Amino acid sequence: MDNQKLKSVTSVLTKIAGLVFFAFLAISLGVIFGTLFKDWISDEPLSPVQGLTEQIQEPLTVKLPEDLDTSMSSFYSENYEDLFPAETSIKFKVQVGPFQAREEALQVANTLQDQGYPVFVSKGVPCYVQVGAFSNPNNAGMLKTELLNKGFSAYIKEE
Repeated sequence: MDNQKLKSVTSVLTKIAGLVFFAFLAISLGVIFGTLFKDWISDEPLSPVQGLTEQIQEPLTVKLPEDLDTSMSSFYSENYEDLFPAETSIKFKVQVGPFQAREEALQVANTLQDQGYPVFVSKGVPCYVQVGAFSNPNNAGMLKTELLNKGFSAYIKEE
């Protein structure tokens, strides 16, 4: 009888140890992946917001000369960086705020959206309302001036 009780206790302890191990493993993986992918859940927008005053860039078209050597050797010897400019990045964000209550930021965002502006409201406190994201500082400045003239507390955040 004692041998059977010992086997029962051992079986229960083994199951508990297994559950504790897998719980620790799950928590550890959650911490590791949370650390690796924290940027996915950050306060920053997932994609840039284009303002109404942002100029749309036309695609680059290149007219090749008719007497151009099209062999592969000439293809690799050309400096094509001049023909195909590097991708522009967003450096200037026009924001309204900051607001100490998210509800207040949402009210301002609704007002701006009703006026035709694309908006993004940050998470956390203090909150801000992003109205535009630009690569050109002049475009960001024009939107900031426009918002200031309408009575909003606008500023430019430089990345």
